[in-house]
Amino acid sequence: MPRLTPISALVQGWRYILGAALIGALIALAFSFTQTLQYSSTIRLLITQPSSTSLDAYTVLKSNERIAQSLSQLLYTSTFFENILSQAQGVNTAYFPQDELSRRKLWQRSVETGVEANSGLMTVTVYHPDPNQARSLVNAAAEELTKQAPNYFGFTVRLQVIDTAVNSRWFARPNFISNTLFGLFLGLLVGTAWILVRKAD
Repeated sequence: MPRLTPISALVQGWRYILGAALIGALIALAFSFTQTLQYSSTIRLLITQPSSTSLDAYTVLKSNERIAQSLSQLLYTSTFFENILSQAQGVNTAYFPQDELSRRKLWQRSVETGVEANSGLMTVTVYHPDPNQARSLVNAAAEELTKQAPNYFGFTVRLQVIDTAVNSRWFARPNFISNTLFGLFLGLLVGTAWILVRKAD
């Protein structure tokens, strides 16, 4: 009996591959339901340097981008977090653990930042089970960034909110669709590998 080619083996074993893909998707979906459901609140800020009239526009934009990137990293620090938490209105501080290491890890998982290339546009997103608390935290984060930017990068730097905080309509985390698709893809790979290993034997 002639040996099957890899393609033929995969064609004949499509049911196993499909089954593995579906199992992977179901496992990923089930895992998603074990995670805490969280809403998101997003705000956008713009960095400007009004006094930098002697520099060309491109240099100013690159400088603003670097400042935005630096502020993004500072936002994850414990100093910024404590200031944000003390300013946020109506936030249950007990949500964040007392243990310093766990406290930092949760904050780092709760906040995301983004910087648009060649610009001073900065996006800050905070995740929380309560959408109102997520909004309060992201507003406090924007306020703290606005206050501290001149202290870190000089008084010529200005930071202002250009898009006020917007909450997600549905749960933002976990992302059930992306998790399920990832599980489907992983199961597909496992099923394919299993068929190919069996053919090699």
